Amino acid sequence: MSPDSQRRNLWLAIAAVALGQATVLGYMIWDRVALLSNGREVVLEVIPVDPRSLFRGDYVILSYELSRVELPAGTEPPKRGTDYYVVVQKAPEPAAADPAAPNVAAPSANWKVVGGGPELPKELKPDQVAIKGRVEYTSRATKETPATVDVHYGIESFFVPEGTGRELEKMVGDRKLSAIIAVGDSGKPAIKGLLSEGRRVYEEPLL
Repeated sequence: MSPDSQRRNLWLAIAAVALGQATVLGYMIWDRVALLSNGREVVLEVIPVDPRSLFRGDYVILSYELSRVELPAGTEPPKRGTDYYVVVQKAPEPAAADPAAPNVAAPSANWKVVGGGPELPKELKPDQVAIKGRVEYTSRATKETPATVDVHYGIESFFVPEGTGRELEKMVGDRKLSAIIAVGDSGKPAIKGLLSEGRRVYEEPLL
């Protein structure tokens, strides 16, 4: 093979690799934009974690009620590292004091865990959403003691604008912060924004 042919083949190989990487990156961006734009919104209350690890540089560590799921006594817990789908259900909104007043309130964090399992449920009620996670740890249940399952969803850390981390840290400690989660049809979640006392304090940009 001539030197010119070798150089041509090398450039073709480099171009093919670059095209493949660009395609993968483009799909990842499209997938995220589609999830944030079209995913169903679920609002989850953020619960306090170890304050020593809550704020690290430019991102906040978040934890939720569904981060630790309690199984009924006698239930065989899922294996570590496997997929786990937690089903949350939205409680009815409280009735407005004035029925004639327009409903402009921000979404509230009244989604509660009502079930879970290793597979995406085939049917859900209109007020239910399945969120996909991965099992990090399980405790073995007995006939008297329920098992607990620690589930990681990929929404446990959140990059924040510069200079806002300490304020968000205080909101978490005061239990005044909720996370707006976009959930796709497959159960994949992504943080869409942050909510504090009915007010959106941060909105994740699409790009």
